[in-house]
Amino acid sequence: MPNAAPAIRYQLGKLVGYVVSTKMNKSITVNIPWLYKHPKYERVVTRRTKVMAHDEYELCSEGDMVQLKMSRRLSKRKAHVVEKILQKEDGSPPPSPFPTVIP
Repeated sequence: MPNAAPAIRYQLGKLVGYVVSTKMNKSITVNIPWLYKHPKYERVVTRRTKVMAHDEYELCSEGDMVQLKMSRRLSKRKAHVVEKILQKEDGSPPPSPFPTVIP
């Protein structure tokens, strides 16, 4: 099986992905990669799911690894909230007490 580190889908039941866009106000787009084994060819295939998430304080930047949690429907395509930033892309430490807003 290939290295599953960049393709984490769930970490202790939470959605984990990478921020790909921060161009909207208080919203981000997150790519959630995941692996599965093809039933016929028995190869590990990488897929990805793109979701929109609410970032109240706009602390995320492109390339950050974030952990999401489900919430009520906030808009047509947005039903997740950023729970915390796991890893910043530039290597700086993420905000330690992450400000959470539960809508």
